[in-house]
Order: sequence, then C-alpha cells, then structure tokens
Amino acid sequence: MHASNAEIETLTCKAAVGVGLPAGLAEDAGVAAAWLSGAGFAGADIACRAIENIRKGRARPVIISGHTASLCPDTKGKLASVMYAAPSLFDFLQTTSRVTVARLDEPLLLFSHLVCSSSVRAMELVLHSVGSTGKVLQGVIQRGHGRLEGPPFSDQEAKNGSEVSVTMVGGSQDRNFKPTKKESETRRAAIQRGVEVTEAIWAELQRLAAHTLVPESATSKQRGAGAGMIDND
Repeated sequence: MHASNAEIETLTCKAAVGVGLPAGLAEDAGVAAAWLSGAGFAGADIACRAIENIRKGRARPVIISGHTASLCPDTKGKLASVMYAAPSLFDFLQTTSRVTVARLDEPLLLFSHLVCSSSVRAMELVLHSVGSTGKVLQGVIQRGHGRLEGPPFSDQEAKNGSEVSVTMVGGSQDRNFKPTKKESETRRAAIQRGVEVTEAIWAELQRLAAHTLVPESATSKQRGAGAGMIDND
C-alpha cells in the first residue's frame, strides 16, 4: 500500500502517544519518520520498531552518564530509545560541540530528527554510529538537509544498539548541500505518489494509535473527547 508523508507523520505521532510517549516527543517522532520516508527510507517501519521497543520495554528514556555530554539508558541492559534521546541530544548541542549516546536503538531515526531540528539553527553536524557487529553509519547534517555517506541501509543491529556520536562542526561554507537530482526525484515521487508501506506495519501503527481512543459516551464527551456535547462551529 501507499501512504503520504502527512499520513505517516500523523499515524506515527498517534501510535507513539498510544504507548505513553509525551505528545511533544511523539510529534517530533512523526516529523522524523515522515522525513525518512520522503528521503526513500522505510520511515514507517523504523518508527514502528522504535515505538515497539518502548512498548515492550526493550528501550528506555536516557539519563546523563558519568560524562557531562554522554547519554545512556536509564536502566542497565536496556537500549536507549531514540524518541527520548533525540531531543535531549539536540538540547545538549546548544552548549557543547559533541554528544554521545550508548546503545541507541534506531540511529537512522536520530539522523532524521537532527535534520529536521537543524533547520532552526545555522549549524553543521556529523553523526557517526557503530553497531555491535561493526556496521558504520555516518552522515552530515546542515540547515535542514542531511546526507548519508556510503551505501544506504535500513537499520543497524537493533538487538544490542549502536554507539553514536554527534559532533557540531560549525557552519561550513564549503560543503554543497544542494539536493542532488536523485534526492529531488525521490522526494518529488513521495509527494506525488506517496511512499510504500507494508500493510502489516500500517496495521500495527493503527493498532497502537487506537490506544488513544475512548468509547463514545456522554461522559467521555463531557471530559473532552470528540467534538463535545455542543458543536456549533
């Protein structure tokens, strides 16, 4: 099946809220998933995995480890949830030039989050991620645009997580971040035709999103569900 970027963003956000993620973090996750989808990656699949990691207890929020700019899971033996780590990492970059995250579950979702966040500041970031078997993901981010170096792939070793560092290198004037022809065509196709999503992933996101719903009743409407008891607009 095909879905638009807007549909992926909205459903990802609702599914994240459905497993207990705060609304602001869920909105960030939706935006990041949509960016990945528009760039030709399986954004819905990756976001669904990250949400399931939270729901099943495999991934946890992050805390500051012994080093000032180093994040790790708040529970030993768990993964660091990218949905909690991404906004914390970006906040750290306002005051320091390098931040690390231990055992991160979905590095590609972190990459897309940073791309979307970097548009608010004139900064250039380098992300370097090493999975448990040595697989490397590296990309450069500048002012709302990101480019991965080397052959693309869908994920890293989710079981043990990845060791990730993000370094701010300033605003380089030499690096050309004008979208390539292939990148432009990929995004144009995503807008015009939507992106392919497996029915199983879509159904799972819908199932998780349904946790935000309540049975329709006079009581639920009085407490704010739906359009309310009186809808004259």
